[in-house]
Amino acid sequence: MITQETMTITESILMTYLVDMSAWLIGQKNINHNIAQLTKEEIVTILKNDYDHLKTKRVTEYSEELWTTITTLEELSEQQFQDLKLNILSWEPTMKNSN
Repeated sequence: MITQETMTITESILMTYLVDMSAWLIGQKNINHNIAQLTKEEIVTILKNDYDHLKTKRVTEYSEELWTTITTLEELSEQQFQDLKLNILSWEPTMKNSN
């Protein structure tokens, strides 16, 4: 079952694949176009490969959230996934003033 919490985790994890987080943190939006054009199945495959690699080392909070993302995406239809992806890609970085 998809909850608000699992959707928030999914959005957060997907965002790290869809945009360059180093640029995002300094207020720039650089989309990873190779990832952004993938289907749900293709992204789930990438996430599963990353999860398999991570779990061989040790279970972490990140690997648990990655698994939550995988299971959430598997419940979504392709259209729901595309809508989610477009929503994430519409986000803009914000910069906090360091006064």
